[in-house]
Amino acid sequence: MQMVTLRDIARAAGVSTMTVSNVVNNNLSKVSEENATRIRALIKEMGYVPNSSARSLAKRSSKIIALILRGRPDENALENPHNAILVGTMIQMIQQRGYYAMLSIMDSKDEISKSLQTWNAEGAIFLGMFDNEIETLYRSSDIPMIFVDSYSSLRQLSNVGINDYKGGYLAAKHFIEHGHHNLAFVGPQVLSNGVVQHRFSGFCDALSEYDLSLPKENIFAIKSATEQSSIAKIGEAIALYRKDITGIFVTSDEIAAFLIQSLRNAGAKVPADFSVIGFDDLVVCQQMHPQLTTISQDLEQKGKLAIEILFHKLADPLAPAESLILDVELVERESVITLESEL
Repeated sequence: MQMVTLRDIARAAGVSTMTVSNVVNNNLSKVSEENATRIRALIKEMGYVPNSSARSLAKRSSKIIALILRGRPDENALENPHNAILVGTMIQMIQQRGYYAMLSIMDSKDEISKSLQTWNAEGAIFLGMFDNEIETLYRSSDIPMIFVDSYSSLRQLSNVGINDYKGGYLAAKHFIEHGHHNLAFVGPQVLSNGVVQHRFSGFCDALSEYDLSLPKENIFAIKSATEQSSIAKIGEAIALYRKDITGIFVTSDEIAAFLIQSLRNAGAKVPADFSVIGFDDLVVCQQMHPQLTTISQDLEQKGKLAIEILFHKLADPLAPAESLILDVELVERESVITLESEL
């Protein structure tokens, strides 16, 4: 049987051999999505087998996997337990496969692109909300990229996330079922897309099902989970001036812990005065008093799946993009009390 060549694939697809070579080597920055899809289909149909020896010579293995964590220069993103668990899980799995993890905390897409080239990384995983930069980052490098907790309509993108919408929905429903109708939302600024937006949308949609709404004055935005002073001001303002609010949904357990402390510092009691629901189900939830009711996600599983997808792409550059959304659930503890329903 005659061996199928790049030229054969190119002739069948009506493109240049260079275009086919770019698809085979996952160099998609100059290849349209339509051409890439057609070429992959022809490769499978015609039984083309890449020359692995030639590809190895063309690009010497560095065995470096870049872990890019979204964060500002003036903050330590690893102080966030959510980030620490994800990064720790990934580094462990990368090392178990005989590779090296290069971790960097960055906020500039230009800086990220330059760093990936300098490190000669074989693959990269992005942790955090890179939603506005995804396409630019994806087009800036030919290496396999996996995004964690990012939202994009780019079909070639591999992403691992959770059902953020369901998390927000479950939180609102739990409050309502316990008689809470005047609720507040506390978290980073709600953008047009992304993790916070989806949690916010789920929360509001659940309210609307009960003919309830979330007034603008009940939405409290913070810059980051580590800005304790900002969270303290919100807690104090709610405790002193917004006693009409009975339930507060917070987009992370870390923020919830700071908020509850600030409510107490202002003389309020949780849950007697304000019921609180967090998000993530970190260990701190069971160490708090009262123990925190929260939306649970499996952070270790999320990290493991991101690594598995990346190494699958390294082994088979022609493998299609994968988008995995993990389920969430509400874990009921002690931070929400039942009020008499007015409905």
